[in-house]
Amino acid sequence: MPSSPTVRRRQLGTELRQLREARGLTGDEVTERLGWYNAKVSRIEKGRISVPWSDVADLLDVYEVTDPAVREALVQLAKAARQKEWWQPYSDLLSKNARTYIGLESAAETLRTYQPSSVPGLLQTPDYARAIITHGGPLTLSEEDVERRISLRLKRQEVLADAGNLELWAVLDEAVLHREVGGPRVMQGQLAHLVDMASRPRVDLQILPFGAGPHASLSGMIGIFGFPAPDPEVAYVDTVSGALFLERSTDVRAMASAFQHLTATALSPAASVEEIKVAGRRYRERVEG
Repeated sequence: MPSSPTVRRRQLGTELRQLREARGLTGDEVTERLGWYNAKVSRIEKGRISVPWSDVADLLDVYEVTDPAVREALVQLAKAARQKEWWQPYSDLLSKNARTYIGLESAAETLRTYQPSSVPGLLQTPDYARAIITHGGPLTLSEEDVERRISLRLKRQEVLADAGNLELWAVLDEAVLHREVGGPRVMQGQLAHLVDMASRPRVDLQILPFGAGPHASLSGMIGIFGFPAPDPEVAYVDTVSGALFLERSTDVRAMASAFQHLTATALSPAASVEEIKVAGRRYRERVEG
């Protein structure tokens, strides 16, 4: 998504990091010279925060960048990076981690993910999403907030539409097929939707059967976002305290290795679709009987 502010922030951060390294400076040294708080340079370089063009100009001064064309290009990039994300109207519903996740999801070209307990948000039907939102947390939400959360989830799914930019490879634990969310009718519709999505050229689905036994990602959801070159991949892992976003190459490689193991252990895409269909027929029989 070339116009995404998330992409612009990451591009800007990469450019600024390269300029800093070319001057032989550490982030701490830059922080001290500019009198900024400790993590600011790191957060700018990782694309985690929007940065005013005046701060970019200060950084360029420290890095002794005098070429007017280079300075202007980076200042303009900083201004573009401060544009509003599409999800800003929903920001009151989102935690900091959720905003980071959706920003990465909107900007990514690929997403490899393992889901141990529920259908990924990108693949949920409105009815399944409503059941998750209304019964999946400790908060009692107003009907308006429930509908806004469903609307947000459906807008996120546009990255998988024909005009979208994302290739999704999802491994779902077999438990996802049997954990009844919203009742048999909702599950029947949701599993039929998975079958439909699996037929799309940019979506790959695999089921990890119970018979696979223990595996490297038994503790929770993991994923790896891939971006247009030269932006590096970003991995995440779901924990009790929330999502952790990992950018060190060693961490990303570890997550990629875990995902590769999962795909090798899971059913093939074709066999996975058949398994989903079998589960769907069981729910249909309950609805009709």
